[in-house]
Amino acid sequence: MLHYRAALPLVSLLIMGAASPFENTVRLDSQVAMHLNARIGDAGGARAPIDTKLRLKRCPNPVQFSDTNNGAVLVSCPEQGWRIFVPVRRGQARLSNQKASAQEYIVFRNQPLTLVVRRPSFSISYGVVAQKNGKVGDFIPVRSSRKSKVLMARVSETGEVELVQ
Repeated sequence: MLHYRAALPLVSLLIMGAASPFENTVRLDSQVAMHLNARIGDAGGARAPIDTKLRLKRCPNPVQFSDTNNGAVLVSCPEQGWRIFVPVRRGQARLSNQKASAQEYIVFRNQPLTLVVRRPSFSISYGVVAQKNGKVGDFIPVRSSRKSKVLMARVSETGEVELVQ
C-alpha cells in the first residue's frame, strides 16, 4: 500500500509536464499584436486580450491572420477547423470622421444593418433592420424579423449599430 502513495506524486508530475492539447491564448495575443504592430488596448491594436477560457485545439501549423472589413482580425487554423475574430480598436482618424457625420442621418428606416454586441473578449454580429432613421449616437429600434422582439441599439457608423447595456 505504501508504494502507491509514493508513485502518486511522480504520476502527477508527469501529467503536469505534458504539453497542453489547446492553444495558448496569451501566445495568440502576442502574435495578434505583432500582426497589427500595436499592443492590446492601443489604437490599431486588439481591444482586449483573447478569452483565456477558450479551448482551441492546438494548430499543427502556424495560425493564419487576415484583416476583415468589420474592424477585426481573423485568427484561424484551417487544419483544426477553428477561427476567431479579434476586435481591433480603431485609430483617431476614424473617430473624427464619425464626429463629422453625426449631424446627418446615416441610417434610414427599413435599412438592413449589422447589429454588433461587443464585450472585452469577444464580439458577435448579426443582421437586423432599422425601424427608424438615425444619426451617429442615436438610439433606434431594430429587429431581426417581423416577429422578433424590438431591440434598442446605438448607431455607430454606416450600416452598423451597437447593442448597449
